[in-house]
Amino acid sequence: MSDGRGASAGVIDAARETPVGEAPVLDLDEYAPFLLNAVALAWTRQIAGVFKEDFGLGVVEWRVMAILSAQPGVPANQICEMLRMDKSAISRSLHMLAERGNLDHDAPTGDLRRREWRLSARGQALFEDLLAVALEAEARMLRGVSEDERHAFLGVMRRFLANLEG
Repeated sequence: MSDGRGASAGVIDAARETPVGEAPVLDLDEYAPFLLNAVALAWTRQIAGVFKEDFGLGVVEWRVMAILSAQPGVPANQICEMLRMDKSAISRSLHMLAERGNLDHDAPTGDLRRREWRLSARGQALFEDLLAVALEAEARMLRGVSEDERHAFLGVMRRFLANLEG
């Protein structure tokens, strides 16, 4: 059921009431997409500078390495799906990481377009260094948040994702 402004029943409405004749105002402190994006950008800024200065890598390379750490042997198209990113950015990151000796790959069918990527020993060591930085940033982000709140937050985030992709 809708209230005429696009908000569903039971959902907090981020548009404040406005006097007749005035333009509606969006309360950004109550608008979930804005806050979600602000948190993601703030966390990314926390790690991006360190990754670039200390390791010569960007956040996309970190994300690719995180996927390959959790699921070795993944082809590029699956990495794109998991990260919800376009193929060109992932392809550039894979090739840069491979050129630096951080990735290995197999092409079981002989088709290089279907390479199955994994971290090399050097890449695993680098990933562990990057992971320490990322976990420190996460700890700063979660300061003052209880374990129950963290679990609830993650549950809500998973529900957001399911709602948007389902």
